[in-house]
Amino acid sequence: MPRRVLVIALLMAFGMWLPLTVVPVVADIIEQQYSIPHTLTGLLFSAPVAMLSLTAIPGGFLADKIGIKKAVGIGIVILASGSALRGLSSNFPTLLVFTLIYGLGLGLCFPNLPKLARHCTPRERSNITVGMFTSAILISGALSLAIIRPVIYPITHSYQGVFFISSIPAILVALLWWTFIHDPPCESAGIQAVNFGLNSFRKIIINSGLWLVSALFFTHNVVLYTILGWMPSFLVNIGARVTIAGLITSIIFLVGTVSVLSLTRLSTKLGRRKPFLWGTSILLIAASLGPLIINLPTSWILMSVIGLAAATRFTMILTLPVEMVSPEHSGSASGLVMSAGYLGALAGPIIGGLILDSTKSYQWIFITLAVVSAITTGIAFVIPETGAKRSTSH
Repeated sequence: MPRRVLVIALLMAFGMWLPLTVVPVVADIIEQQYSIPHTLTGLLFSAPVAMLSLTAIPGGFLADKIGIKKAVGIGIVILASGSALRGLSSNFPTLLVFTLIYGLGLGLCFPNLPKLARHCTPRERSNITVGMFTSAILISGALSLAIIRPVIYPITHSYQGVFFISSIPAILVALLWWTFIHDPPCESAGIQAVNFGLNSFRKIIINSGLWLVSALFFTHNVVLYTILGWMPSFLVNIGARVTIAGLITSIIFLVGTVSVLSLTRLSTKLGRRKPFLWGTSILLIAASLGPLIINLPTSWILMSVIGLAAATRFTMILTLPVEMVSPEHSGSASGLVMSAGYLGALAGPIIGGLILDSTKSYQWIFITLAVVSAITTGIAFVIPETGAKRSTSH
């Protein structure tokens, strides 16, 4: 992949997810200001993901039809606009509407990062490039959890100011994308618009392997987004200060950043994807039950396990669909998996909020996540191998 394209794509991965990761950090401020229950806070965190789920298939299909530069370029402008407008919200309904606009842009951009990786790198190394994108996303989460409350919020004194500042990277990336990315972005790979019609899309829809990956991604996101949405408040509940809770939760992203870079290379070296799926799924069963027994001083161990397992599994899942189909169809394949999979990200935090509102306890949230993680493990065992040694895995 050309260095210019890689750098801008990494900045885009960072900038497109930063506006979402700040929501749990200021959730208590929004709840107090608008007197809303936990369930609505969960909806605010899930709303962009709902839009991603609705628009991922059109976003991937659009890139396969008109080319990746135009599709992603339109998406990043919408994303940056919606994110910045959140800084002008004066009530919860307007905040939710602007958040949905941000989510629309996210749905047009994000499904096409794996497509970019598939086209601009050799097939057997595409997961390494996707791993680099994942690291950029994780860094955005780590920074938001670590510095928003202790540094940014004291400067702005409002959640609106926090949201506006978090939109600045996306605005800059939109300018960089339209200025410096060519069409196609990678000449040697030949990324361009193709004659991709309904017959081609039908082949994507009936691909059973893609639906298995979609189911895996759904359960993965139920677990991950529930943890990210409610872990800071859980840590406060067991005695952490708000700023410390954010720092502890940021360990998930920091450990994930390091582990995903090393484990994706190991996956490429071994020519395997499946062991990294079911192995991390087993780890997350134990991690889901961890909050039932940990105390505050040992919580960093739990965050480290979650970070290693979730980031590695996330990267492998994003890699699978673009390895299952031909490169010119990879946008639609990725869009299908994200559209189905991110319904789990929508459901998880809302269900967590409902459980918390009804039981007044975090215990049943984590027990539910352990059950979902067990289901994820079963799915991981039956997914087809797509690594370089796939021919020997049957």
